[in-house]
Amino acid sequence: MISVIRSGLAGITQEISIISNNIANANSIGFKKSRASFDDMFTEQSDKRTGALTGFGITLNQPIRMHSQGSLKETGQALDMGIVGNGLFILDTREASGVATYSRNGSFSVNNEGLIVNSNNIPLLDVNQSQIKLPFNVSVDGKTPQKLTNVKVDPDGKIKASYGTSEFLTIGQVGLAKFLNLSGLRSVGEGNFLQTTESGIPNIGNPKDLGFGYIQNGSLENSNTEISDELVRLIKAQQAFNGNAKMLETERKATELLMR
Repeated sequence: MISVIRSGLAGITQEISIISNNIANANSIGFKKSRASFDDMFTEQSDKRTGALTGFGITLNQPIRMHSQGSLKETGQALDMGIVGNGLFILDTREASGVATYSRNGSFSVNNEGLIVNSNNIPLLDVNQSQIKLPFNVSVDGKTPQKLTNVKVDPDGKIKASYGTSEFLTIGQVGLAKFLNLSGLRSVGEGNFLQTTESGIPNIGNPKDLGFGYIQNGSLENSNTEISDELVRLIKAQQAFNGNAKMLETERKATELLMR
């Protein structure tokens, strides 16, 4: 009996930890909440006539990542991009880790080299998995080079810039990745993910292609965590923990009495 109660306490402890992490990241751009996952364990049938099974506690599984759409908030920033749909941005971490990283955090800017990067200076990749460079000066129609004056991103991911005129030139194309099993991606923090055998290999395409979603320029995707829902779950988990703790104490006292 003690082992059963202890397995319950371990499961509830994991659930409280996951809920606490969800709440802590409720304001993180592109964050995806998780849910605890358990399986019931049973011994052999205790009654051959009824086929009843004796409970033997629970086993802990890997938490399940919930990739539902978060709400979008307008920022007005030229290179902020919110994805509406299932796609993920592709970040160039290949030099550091050998593989690309995937994210729903669309907060980007231009660094000193003209590359479009995230807050950690990691370049954004296009559909060909090449870095996207935004020229600071361009010669339009063979005239004197003009400075960059404006930038925008279309719903299909085309990055357009104007140089001293109202005419916009297409200078790049945002690439997106989609996976057969989003929940199989491995989180590496800050709303970033790596592919795994469970997620499958990425399918790379453009925004507005079938199944990739589209870009809402000047917006960012909020966390999909609902604080009120998480607080209710936390209260229930804490009550379950207290109940299991009392059961464990009662079982301990009963065992001590029997051993006297």
